[in-house]
Amino acid sequence: MSTLARWTIATLAALIAVVALMAPAAARVDCGNGKYCPPGNACLKGDLCGEIVEAPPGSVRTQSGTWCEPGFREHRYKPGACVPIAYSDCRDGTICPEGRRCNDATNSCDGGSAPTGPMCGNFRCEEGRICSSAGRCMNTTYFQDCGGGAICSKNKACAQDGGCAIVGIGRTQQVPLAIDNKQQNILRQ
Repeated sequence: MSTLARWTIATLAALIAVVALMAPAAARVDCGNGKYCPPGNACLKGDLCGEIVEAPPGSVRTQSGTWCEPGFREHRYKPGACVPIAYSDCRDGTICPEGRRCNDATNSCDGGSAPTGPMCGNFRCEEGRICSSAGRCMNTTYFQDCGGGAICSKNKACAQDGGCAIVGIGRTQQVPLAIDNKQQNILRQ
């Protein structure tokens, strides 16, 4: 085999190796903290990754094509909106917690005793609720406070960027962006 042929084969092999090593880097999800997640994953709080899914497992499709997560159902008067199963639907699109009923004349909830939970701004929360980082009362049975005003259902995950992520139940650790020595040596050649 001639020198030119050997040089061509060696160059092609090196090029293939570089492309093979760089392809995963292009496809990965940069979490913005010096780490990344595999393709198709979301960066979550706690340096975790979660596989992005259309809807949490066990969700039910609504009339408008969106999804209601487990523990929620579609609002009777507001198609596409999801409400906790035990809550009452009000004609104006709001909801009343279990033990209370809608008052269409005043657009409020009637029944039950006066709230005895913590103060949250100018309002007192129902017993068992907390004042969230959004400054609203939150039912921790259904929701989690992800900080910075982001409230996510328990079926979603707190995204690293402060929002909510619809991911499957599995979690993996985020991977540091640092390139290992073997990859650095190949790139230098």
